[in-house]
Amino acid sequence: MIALNKDRNASRRLHPLSLLFEFASILRANVIPTVAAIVSTSRGGWVGIAVGAVVFGISAAIAIIRYATFRYRIVDGELIVDSGLINHVHRTVPLSKIQNIDLSQNLFHRILRVGEVRVETASGKEAEAVMRVIAIKEYSQLRDELLSFRNSDRKEAQPETVQEATVIDTSTQTSELILKLPTRLVILAGFLSNRGEVVAGVVFGFLWQQRFADKWFASQTWAKESLRESIRESMREGTQGNSISQAFRWVRGVVEYLGTQTGSAGAILLMLIGITVLFAILRTFSAVWYVLKFYGYRLERVGDSVHVRCGLLTKVSATIPLGRIQLISVQQKWLIRQFGLATIRIETAGGGEKNSDDATSIGRKWFVPIVNFSDVPRILAILDPKLAGMEERIEWQPQAAGTKARMFRSILVIVTIISLTIFYWSIVAGLLFGIAFLSLGWMYVGKKAKSRRYARTDWGVVYRSGTWERKTSIAFFDKFQSVALNQSPFDRRWKMATLKVDTAASGPANHRIEVKYLDAERAGRELQAIVQAGLAPNG
Repeated sequence: MIALNKDRNASRRLHPLSLLFEFASILRANVIPTVAAIVSTSRGGWVGIAVGAVVFGISAAIAIIRYATFRYRIVDGELIVDSGLINHVHRTVPLSKIQNIDLSQNLFHRILRVGEVRVETASGKEAEAVMRVIAIKEYSQLRDELLSFRNSDRKEAQPETVQEATVIDTSTQTSELILKLPTRLVILAGFLSNRGEVVAGVVFGFLWQQRFADKWFASQTWAKESLRESIRESMREGTQGNSISQAFRWVRGVVEYLGTQTGSAGAILLMLIGITVLFAILRTFSAVWYVLKFYGYRLERVGDSVHVRCGLLTKVSATIPLGRIQLISVQQKWLIRQFGLATIRIETAGGGEKNSDDATSIGRKWFVPIVNFSDVPRILAILDPKLAGMEERIEWQPQAAGTKARMFRSILVIVTIISLTIFYWSIVAGLLFGIAFLSLGWMYVGKKAKSRRYARTDWGVVYRSGTWERKTSIAFFDKFQSVALNQSPFDRRWKMATLKVDTAASGPANHRIEVKYLDAERAGRELQAIVQAGLAPNG
């Protein structure tokens, strides 16, 4: 259905609640100065509170000016954003270039039915427009208009004499549910991940810096006096000493205590139980993190775009045009692989920072956080029909002869040096060490060499690598920015080469298509084949 929206040219403002969220953001950013000001006031000094008031007042004035001057509108196929009073910024973004439309809502946003919207193109890591905040109805209208223009040919849709923009009604577009994650699968993904260890690392680092364990050991009467005196002396000197020695003191203190209570065997058993409980707690933290981020996950297709929605407290809605996808990567860590699961990441041109963990990264870094591996072919076929039955149709190309021997040489050098060092104390121990680790090294390089696979199809390339974490990435010829053929001195010695393919993606998949250990002649033919597919080489 074709309709004319006569109000489209009118400028639109942010929601009045934007000021409330801006003030809340200012308060969060100034927690430490605020606490310092309160402490200063409690001691009879008013300088701190005066400085804090001035800083907050300036920040509040800036927020008010930003809200009062921010305007956006859609005119003739372009999103126009105006902002700023002294430094006025007028930004024009062609709707055809818009890549992602992301909505982020925390708990307060949802209660008040507003949200933060980010509009991104392929120009870089920064969003072209960030709207804090607009009403949900306004977001839906804005998204429909942007999708309408991207899905229509405006030059054919309207006569040159018509000034109002022609809009296709997207309300008639049906959505196709691609994937819905049950909560139990999200919880399982959390238990299989290491998010809990990351949080624990931060807490442990803080406790380490504050020396809580040293202070606790120094106050315990069950620890040996020599240990307590050593710790107290270290604390008086104000130094933490070597980290290894400090950790050794902690372990020594715990072992002493458990030994006095249960004996040596009991101490070992209790320590194993403690490690198991700690591991379970960390995995529980990880599962909670996954539930908070991916609860209610839904992946839908609407027209030529896919929509991702998920989140428990902070909900996110991301829109990704299928035509903007630069790379698709199916990834399986070893533990996830044992449960028959996988994750899918995608890369789009620009599209946010590689290591970003904010809500808007859902559409790229966490595109499909967990899925049964048996469902992956179906999802790939929906993302691009050319990928239907891909695994059965592609032909993996062989690696160069001598790949395994070349990879093994570095291990051989390292093990030989260590073994010769051990010979100083015991020849038998050095020989046993060398035989054991050379055998393991040979098995490892065999698996590593086997895990590296490369295939070229009529539409792009497929590259697989990784032993502990298997990654299979798919890139399309029409998305390539450059292709290069590199040869190091070692490559020339072994008559090998490395084929590198680059897209305009921002890298959240963390898997570069860098095919090593190809036969030099074969790599040259691959380069020419990619060039003939429509890409000019670089390098």
